[in-house]
Amino acid sequence: MNDLGWIDAVLGSARPQVMGALLRYFRDLDTAEEAFQEACLRALRTWPQNGPPRDAAAWLILVGRNAAMDDVRRRAKQVALPDEAAISNLDDAESELAERLDGAHYRDDILRLLFICCHPELPATQQIALALRIVCGLSVKQIARAFLVAKPPWNSASPAPRRASPTPVCRSRRRARRNVPSGWPPWRP
Repeated sequence: MNDLGWIDAVLGSARPQVMGALLRYFRDLDTAEEAFQEACLRALRTWPQNGPPRDAAAWLILVGRNAAMDDVRRRAKQVALPDEAAISNLDDAESELAERLDGAHYRDDILRLLFICCHPELPATQQIALALRIVCGLSVKQIARAFLVAKPPWNSASPAPRRASPTPVCRSRRRARRNVPSGWPPWRP
C-alpha cells in the first residue's frame, strides 16, 4: 500500500455508516453525498499529518455534518424569502414518511439507506446500481463491469437503439472481401 492507501481503505469501509448517518440527519441524498465528499477531502488534508482519529466514522460524520450545515446556512442567506401565498400549503408528505421511517423498528442507518435506494418505483437494475453506488461506493465503471456491460446505459449520451446484427448484405460483402486476391482492385497500390 502506498502512503495514502490506508486512508482510502478507511474511507471506503466507513462510507456506508457515514452516508447513512448523514442521510438520516439531512434527509437529502445530495446533501449527504456532498457532506461525505467534503469530509473525505478534509481527511485527506489532515490525516497524513495528524494520523487517523480513534473513530474514523464518527470523525467523518461530525466533519461532514458541520460542512453541510455551513453550506445550508450559506445558501439560506442567499435565498430571498417567498411571499405568504407561496408558502400557505405547509403539508409535506416527505416529512411524514421520514417520521414513519424514524419511528419504525429499523434504527440502522445503513438499512434505511438501502430502503431508500430500493424504492419500488425504480426498476430493479437501477435499484441495484443505486445501492452499489451509494452504499458500497462503487464507481460507475465498476458497476457497469458488474452488470457485464461495456458502457452503462444510465450514462449513455445517445438514446438511439443499436442494430443487433449486420444485415445479410453486409455479411456477404465482408465474406466477398476476404476472398479477394491481394492487389485487387488493380488501381490500389
